[in-house]
Amino acid sequence: MNQLYRALHMPLPRLVKKLTGCKEIYTIAVRPLPTAEGAAPLPALGDAPYTPLPYTPGVWYADPLLYHRGGERVLFCEAFDMAAHRGDIAVFRFDEHGLPTQPQVVLQEDCHLSFPMVFDWNGEIWMIPETSENHTLRLYRCVEFPGQWECAARFEVGIELCDAILTEKTDDALTILCSETRPENQLYVRYRRYTLRRTGEGFALEEDEAFNLRNREFSLTSRNAGPLFLLDGQTIHPTQVSTTVDYGVYLQFFARRGASEVPLCAATPTNVTITGLDRADIIGIHTYCRDDAVEVIDARYLKKIE
Repeated sequence: MNQLYRALHMPLPRLVKKLTGCKEIYTIAVRPLPTAEGAAPLPALGDAPYTPLPYTPGVWYADPLLYHRGGERVLFCEAFDMAAHRGDIAVFRFDEHGLPTQPQVVLQEDCHLSFPMVFDWNGEIWMIPETSENHTLRLYRCVEFPGQWECAARFEVGIELCDAILTEKTDDALTILCSETRPENQLYVRYRRYTLRRTGEGFALEEDEAFNLRNREFSLTSRNAGPLFLLDGQTIHPTQVSTTVDYGVYLQFFARRGASEVPLCAATPTNVTITGLDRADIIGIHTYCRDDAVEVIDARYLKKIE
């Protein structure tokens, strides 16, 4: 997007802060899943504050995705190197207080990496990170957990596919839902669905042509914000909402009803509390995941960088 156009449409207080040295960066923030009587049952909401990761100079962290192995909770994410302007995949472990510890970079590639969808499949651990920069969709196999990965399949898709999640899984196939960005304006996206199948020689990727034909229009809302999860017996789909001038402004949650989805609630910067951050400096809530004990978000905020 044209940066001058974006600046001209930016709220004046934010523009002033940016002109005086503030940068837009991301942080991951964690809180215990609200369980007290009267706590908000809806995802991400309620008064309980999130605790952000400590700031690491030169790096910001986004796209958190939880994974469990042998009773241990770990958090995979994007680690963005601000100097190199490149994303790698990192992993955090959790300490005895339920907070992530020092991150470890576990995957670097020849392109920007983000949104690490990590999952179990046929007794092995796999990852589908976003590799939209070079118009590919890649499947990685874990060689040694959590720090060694090998590329098991690479598919040239000819478009930018971002933020892939799994919607179905069998022994032989994965159903993948991701978003295609519009080349001239990446704020606009549309859902694309594929089936990744095991073959005798490896893997094959098949486009769901019927689904993709039904989703031909680009919008500001057709982007995943984290994996599907269960809430009170319902399957919930977290999505990300942008505006015509701003990326990842807030979260919208949908409850799945067969092949359809109905709005459940939204989480915006104005109704989420992050300890140590002025709510006026939080300008986006971008990704969400949870398990039976914690909720995790990432937030885009303004920070003075010396």
